[in-house]
Amino acid sequence: MLFHGWGELGRCCRSCWETSVDVRVVSVCSRERISHRRSVFSREAHSQIEKRRRDKMNSFIDELASLVPTCNAMSRKLDKLTVLRMAVQHMKTLRGATNPYTEANYKPAFLSDDELKHLILKAADGFLFVVGCDRGKILFVSESVYKILNYSQNDLIGQSLFDYLHPKDIAKVKEQLSSSDTAPRERLIDAKTGLLVKTDITPGPSRLCSGARRSFFCRMKCNRPSVKMEDKDFPSTCSKKKADRKSFCTIHSTGYLKSWPPTKMGLDEDNEPDNEGCNLSCLVAIGRLHPHIVLQPVNGDIRVKPTEYVSRHTIDGKFVFVDQRATAILAYLPQELLGTSFYEYFHQDDIGHLAECHRQ
Repeated sequence: MLFHGWGELGRCCRSCWETSVDVRVVSVCSRERISHRRSVFSREAHSQIEKRRRDKMNSFIDELASLVPTCNAMSRKLDKLTVLRMAVQHMKTLRGATNPYTEANYKPAFLSDDELKHLILKAADGFLFVVGCDRGKILFVSESVYKILNYSQNDLIGQSLFDYLHPKDIAKVKEQLSSSDTAPRERLIDAKTGLLVKTDITPGPSRLCSGARRSFFCRMKCNRPSVKMEDKDFPSTCSKKKADRKSFCTIHSTGYLKSWPPTKMGLDEDNEPDNEGCNLSCLVAIGRLHPHIVLQPVNGDIRVKPTEYVSRHTIDGKFVFVDQRATAILAYLPQELLGTSFYEYFHQDDIGHLAECHRQ
């Protein structure tokens, strides 16, 4: 070493040099330990931040999945991408369902209101009518009602709809006019799991939500021209009463419930004390004559009008898909059949045979 042979001074210098080296080594080690600790602390802090971010995101994803009916119905846990995709689809559905049909942009600009009404009635082959939900008062009916019921507009407007219904159908129509039932009524079934999908859509006063739709059959009086007959033509008093009795037509009414301010309906609020400035709930619907299938035997065979619909079922017989044509045949809406078993609609005498065929 450089300090060898220097005596006491050399030993002191050597000791100082070794001490200085030790200090530098300790200092370097301390800095490394501090740097390592800082790195570990930084990684732990970053890990904690990432964990909190992931937990918060997972919490939001779970909350979003609970709000989307299609996600809520799934038995297995969905990945985040699937939840987001279903949420986007659900929002698109809601945006399409909440656009009111009365908006001006729903109608082509080149068509007037009268032209559009004429085209709709011609395509529907029926008559348009508006009925107040509170009293069943006919607020509007199109001129095409004359072709079906043989009543003019002036005969029906302002009258009570219940006066023109079959007595046995009045209660059913009153139930359809119940304006309190504007929440979604459809039972949505997931096609994969067969489970009921929950819907929590709260409709606004101007929205056309799915629960506001109405579709029902009822019998209405048909004002057919009467033919004068002599008393001798009636074999009995009972037959004469039957001849004087008005005939009824089966009308298939499809439409929706909607609320309007009384001023928009052309009503004077002063003449309607029960409204108290509230919106007037009405049924807007198109009535179509429901054709009756007449059985005509020809050469011993019965020829019937071909009527069929398509449905899909689970292994235990529950409806998971129903064609729209089922309404005209069964008088049930597709959403009323979804989730129910077809055994509920079979005749009791046929259940045993059909169950045997089902097992095979």
